[in-house]
Amino acid sequence: MNITIDKESLNDGFVTLCGIWVLFMKIGLTCYEVGRSPAQSTIAILFKNVVDTFVSLLAYWIHGYAFAFGDQERIIGSKNFFTFGNVNFSHFFFNYARCAIVTTIVSGAITQKTEPIGYIISSYILAGFVYPIVSRSFWHQSGLFNINLPMFPIQDYAGSGVVFLVGGTAALIASFVTNARAVRYTTPTINQSYSLPLAVLGAFMQIIGSLGFVVGAQGHITESGDGQLASLAVVNTLLSTGSAGLYGLFFLRMRRDTYSIPRLINSALTGMVAVCGGANKYLPALAVMCGASASLLYMALKHLCTVTKIDDPTDTIAIYLSGGSLGLMFAGLFMDQTNNQGQAVAIEYNCLALCVVMIWTAFVMGFVYLLLKIVGILKPFPKLEPQEHEEGEHLVGFLEKWLQNSLGLELESGLLTVEQGHQFTMQGLGRTCTPAQS
Repeated sequence: MNITIDKESLNDGFVTLCGIWVLFMKIGLTCYEVGRSPAQSTIAILFKNVVDTFVSLLAYWIHGYAFAFGDQERIIGSKNFFTFGNVNFSHFFFNYARCAIVTTIVSGAITQKTEPIGYIISSYILAGFVYPIVSRSFWHQSGLFNINLPMFPIQDYAGSGVVFLVGGTAALIASFVTNARAVRYTTPTINQSYSLPLAVLGAFMQIIGSLGFVVGAQGHITESGDGQLASLAVVNTLLSTGSAGLYGLFFLRMRRDTYSIPRLINSALTGMVAVCGGANKYLPALAVMCGASASLLYMALKHLCTVTKIDDPTDTIAIYLSGGSLGLMFAGLFMDQTNNQGQAVAIEYNCLALCVVMIWTAFVMGFVYLLLKIVGILKPFPKLEPQEHEEGEHLVGFLEKWLQNSLGLELESGLLTVEQGHQFTMQGLGRTCTPAQS
């Protein structure tokens, strides 16, 4: 009995399922942001991330997809507005899912600092104009940086540069324009790990969602060898993620003689982002190297943000800007040299692409954020930070009384010592104590 297989339908169904898979990453980003933010910010975060899902969909449906894949013009498309014409809807949906991740990345950098309306307006422009132009230059068949064209062939398989570098750059500009939260650098540090289990859950959902990124990026599953390439991409993604997380954890242990779950998951997310540039090409050993390198770059950028007082409440800038930049460069260093003049030229091309993506995103989104701030739309919540500080102070007061009444401890400038030779620190409370003298 002969069985006819409709390869086109199988490929479309495969890409659509991968797009749904990718959207789990957006849920993970939301959970991570909620877990790293104070409780009174939860409603605002959920509101803007849910609305952003629909706003970015409308922007991409109305003109974003047309700009990205509309026709054969090199810079910007001019067909398929409102998805009219000959549109492959599985292709549209998968690319919308990637677009939705870009806009959600920015949310983490400006959490607790702006009202939702300003973020939503900027998300429309990011999803409908900025991201489509970048994705066209890399992934359209006539794009400037298309890997199959001889002019500037750039390897970015699943979006280290197109998705995560764009999101990280927009997050950096948004954080700079909105300025730091008032409490961040003017008052003692209050506990930053508001809901660590939720943050860890969000990180895991991002990692799972990233597997949809690297599997669906090839666009088909019916050709010979597709299954092996998809499996290689998944293995490389997990290896890079794991090596980055462990390297960041051990590096912190060597430097400060302590462990940190936030450092573990943030380093792991950076490795996840970095490997997307060439997950289908790397040998597994290269994926491990990519993750370790990403962890180092994450720690360096996080330190730089702290020194320069760039307010990054959820480490969004450090994770996605460092991971996206390294992923684009790493892919250029180890890409297939068939379409260019050697490794040195490939690195030059990827440096060029990195600069073009960052300058384009920073220029357009910087103008948008400044305009929104000037007209008064991009403004902070009027009572958010004082409430956060007051709740933190209430928590400190409660712990003070419990320590004094239950354990006989008195607060002073020093360390919390329960018995001789054992020292404990109340992380993030800004106070220390020692046992009362009998």
